[in-house]
Amino acid sequence: KKRIRAAGSMYDVVRIDHFIGIVRYYAIPADGVPVDGAFREGPGAKLIEAIDESIGDAKVIAEDLGVVVPGVRKLLEESGYPGMKILEFAFDGNRENEYLPHNYERNCVVYSGTHDNETLLSWLEDITPAERRQVRKYLNNFKDSGKELCDDLICLVMQSVANLCIVPMQDYLGLGSDARINTPSTLGGNWEWRMKPGEPDEGTVREMERMTKIYGRLRFT
Repeated sequence: KKRIRAAGSMYDVVRIDHFIGIVRYYAIPADGVPVDGAFREGPGAKLIEAIDESIGDAKVIAEDLGVVVPGVRKLLEESGYPGMKILEFAFDGNRENEYLPHNYERNCVVYSGTHDNETLLSWLEDITPAERRQVRKYLNNFKDSGKELCDDLICLVMQSVANLCIVPMQDYLGLGSDARINTPSTLGGNWEWRMKPGEPDEGTVREMERMTKIYGRLRFT
């Protein structure tokens, strides 16, 4: 659970990681090994009710990534929590891919990529030629590359119908693999990236402000 403290509210946003665990979870005996485990039914709607009672009017984001069983879809709909859309998962050539912006519902949170993903620039360099063609087709951009394509992809998530858009600073800065935050299932070298003095520069800040204004995402508190 990730918390952001905000003025006037105990919590601004609560993100429930591994939302699937509320529906079902894998239990391993204390004296056993993983193969001795089994899936068990989670607390479901009872836990959602307890969460809502505890946090009041705070906003909730449900991490519904990975293998999603039907029960997760059902509980997510019943809770009213927004699920997550990751742009880097979108370009497999399937027009019905749920991570393509034209398939979004308004009640969702779109990320260019999360802390567990590559930066946009690194991702563009590592995807297959077929996937890169899909990116270009979707953007209708067959000329630019590198940082310019990253900027187009940021615009793409900004202009989507998703109620909330989250873009990591590394993507605004157009940084590569050295700026990746975390590589899941690895030890060492994670959670070490920091912005350098002077980042972001004034030009980047102005561009961030320009995009958020154009797409109606600039909010003042």
